[in-house]
Amino acid sequence: MSVYRPAKSPFWHFDFQIKGYRFSGSTGCESESDARAAEAEEKDRARELVAGWLAARRGPLTLQRACERWWDEHGQNLADLKIKSALDRIVEIIGGKTLLQDIIDDTVANLVAERRKDRRRDRTIVENGRARILYRQITPSTVNRTLDLLRRVMRRAKENWNAILPSEPTWKKHRLKQKKRPVRELLPSEERRLDETEGFDFAELRQFAIITGLRRQNLLLKWPQVNFELGTISVVTKGDEPRIIPLSRESYAILWRRRGHHPEYVFTYKAQRTWKNRTRKGRKLGDLVKGQRYPITATGFASNKKRKWEKAGVTARIHDLRHTTGMRTLRATGNLRIVQELLGHSTIAITSEFYTGATVDDVRAAMERTAEAQQRQRELLEQHQPKRSEKESGN
Repeated sequence: MSVYRPAKSPFWHFDFQIKGYRFSGSTGCESESDARAAEAEEKDRARELVAGWLAARRGPLTLQRACERWWDEHGQNLADLKIKSALDRIVEIIGGKTLLQDIIDDTVANLVAERRKDRRRDRTIVENGRARILYRQITPSTVNRTLDLLRRVMRRAKENWNAILPSEPTWKKHRLKQKKRPVRELLPSEERRLDETEGFDFAELRQFAIITGLRRQNLLLKWPQVNFELGTISVVTKGDEPRIIPLSRESYAILWRRRGHHPEYVFTYKAQRTWKNRTRKGRKLGDLVKGQRYPITATGFASNKKRKWEKAGVTARIHDLRHTTGMRTLRATGNLRIVQELLGHSTIAITSEFYTGATVDDVRAAMERTAEAQQRQRELLEQHQPKRSEKESGN
């Protein structure tokens, strides 16, 4: 029997397969006979859909095929270096041969449960002359990003590839609660320590990041993106949105100084030693020649941060440079709209989520004004209070 009534539902449900495609859901009927008639109509519609797929010579879409196609069409063009490994982990947990149409709420719940068990490398410590790697559990936000990635793959399959997903999961109910982390701003004293520790090239890249508020993937500019005549740079930001960003005097000067260093890339560094046959995880990187300039890569930026920032005693993240831009701009202007425009947020709600209208300095000033008002009130009370006689005062 392909129609059934769940224990806690007043309605009969259907569940059937046609040539490898599974269809299930509620008939909306309270009687079995009406449910069977509704199921027959669902089967007719399903046969038409499956016939269209087969006519187009498309077989049932597996998770492995969907992830590979999403990566080829879209994912590889994104700047997030962790997306590919996250896709591989999704396939590993769910199974590459799982049909996309068979991924339901139970599948997603298991994905979240397994992902929560994963650990990531935290730091390396030295004990008794031996290095030991410490690991920590991944955060709820990382689990949620994995969930969002699977949703993006399935939505693209449904909207761009005409995939049939009759029982798409309810994504919202699987998301974990995230702790809201306070915005971390780089302090002037920390910047001074970094200036003393970092090399000139990486220090200028850091300064440029704080001035412009660009995300890490947009910082590594190429010369065609720079327009000295108009004093602007052009970038494609998160969500594939093109933006034109004006340059301040200081940011303009930083870019102007870098002319002639490299024919293609703006931010480069000078090799401190000759290094032949470089490899990273089995991949050849090419040789380095001492004194010659090479582009700063995302990996190189992160590696410099790990070595130099730790040496300077700065525990901030690279993304905190962007937070520094937002907080300093809000403090200087008091205008949340300007912060939104500078950081390229799509809505003011996103900006206000991180950068509230009241900064620490605003709160401190309000506290001082409150204390001053209280002091004035006490002084007024003392002026209008009748003076006691010496006898009353006990003298």
